[in-house]
Amino acid sequence: MRRAAAVAALLIVFTGTSAHAAQAAPAVSVQVDSASKSEVARDFAGFSYEKDRVGARMFNARNTDLVRLFRLLGPSLLRIGGNLVDMTTWNPAGTGGKADEVTPADIRELAMFAKATGWKVIYGINLKTNTPEAAAEEAQQAAKILGKDLTAFEIGNEPNVYVKTWPEYEALFSKFADAIRAKVPGAKFDGPGEANKTAWAMDFGRTQKDRGATILSTHQYIARNDKASIPDMLASNKSGRLPNASAAMQKAWEANGIKQWRVTEANNYYHGGADGVSNVQAAALWSLDYLSGVAAQQGSGINFHGGTSTQFPLHYSPIRYDGLDPVGVQAVYYGELLWKLAGPGAYHAASVTGADEVTAWGIGNNAFVNNKNASSVTATVKLPKKAHHASVYVLTAPALDSKEITIAGSKVEKNAKFTPRPKSVKVTGTTTTVDVPANSAVLVVTR
Repeated sequence: MRRAAAVAALLIVFTGTSAHAAQAAPAVSVQVDSASKSEVARDFAGFSYEKDRVGARMFNARNTDLVRLFRLLGPSLLRIGGNLVDMTTWNPAGTGGKADEVTPADIRELAMFAKATGWKVIYGINLKTNTPEAAAEEAQQAAKILGKDLTAFEIGNEPNVYVKTWPEYEALFSKFADAIRAKVPGAKFDGPGEANKTAWAMDFGRTQKDRGATILSTHQYIARNDKASIPDMLASNKSGRLPNASAAMQKAWEANGIKQWRVTEANNYYHGGADGVSNVQAAALWSLDYLSGVAAQQGSGINFHGGTSTQFPLHYSPIRYDGLDPVGVQAVYYGELLWKLAGPGAYHAASVTGADEVTAWGIGNNAFVNNKNASSVTATVKLPKKAHHASVYVLTAPALDSKEITIAGSKVEKNAKFTPRPKSVKVTGTTTTVDVPANSAVLVVTR
């Protein structure tokens, strides 16, 4: 008996287990509502990039690794804008390939990239240092070259930063939009795209719907990157700026009957995020909860900002770059990819009992369980409809602050190689049971 006890003690030392850890994981009940009031389309999880990346030729169909990474996540919606949209000029006679200007040749490269990836484009146009005439000329070329791959124009970036009042912005936007529509009849727009505010959304919807506004937009981040922390990031989807903004956008959208509302630029911490917070497993879990929060408020999607910037390193970028070439993907890409694996369908809210820091929701008859606890849970999931079997994809990493993230045992390589090995589980009627590791998220895909 003494020898057995000694062996057991050694096992505890060398395996890191304990009597407490050996206990069964806490049981969690997840009830996915059968009712739904919103739809998740294929373009829900998209990207946002700075306008200067067009002239820099980041987007070209010969960049095969980048094309593959976009295809793996898409087809979706690429928003071109950012701070640099208002610092990038239009040069109709230029040869292209310069980051500080855009030419017809640059737009042709973007158009070929859109065709190669299957993505649509929101095309940003300089407002701050531009004229309506030049904006209209660029818009005319963009509409002609992009064709059906153009979803909307975005005039300026976060105008509340440099325009003081709503009446002043309304007059300025209207002047540019009218000039564009004179050259591009039927042009569509998104706006107002305020920085971390929604104050102008109601008035924008009211006054610009008849001028071609089809997307009511906002830009949202948690806080500046000097405030970055993993606990605050994970808590940001519960209260504060993000959920408050989503509720305000839903209200403005419902009041004005615009086609959709969308977060056309977002990520965790602005000014590029913070290494060790914005690009680790916690950020992947955060992005999933944020996607769910926008869907719950009937939003049409989120464009997570990324790429590269001359202003500061973009630690939060879903795709990581060396110059113009992708060298891998980071946390937010994994969150978006797990979301995409659920496919399009009706969004279903879900209730969770049995543990704190666990969130859940459904898309179609598939379910997510997002476990931000430091211990694993066993979740009994009740789905909206009956099924017989399910595949379980686990988004996991060794710790919340780890960059070694996988989905169903697979990393995403820089060439988009992705070989997940989901586990199969039985579904009895509408009920299945899944293990959700600590600091991980699970997607249950039924069949």
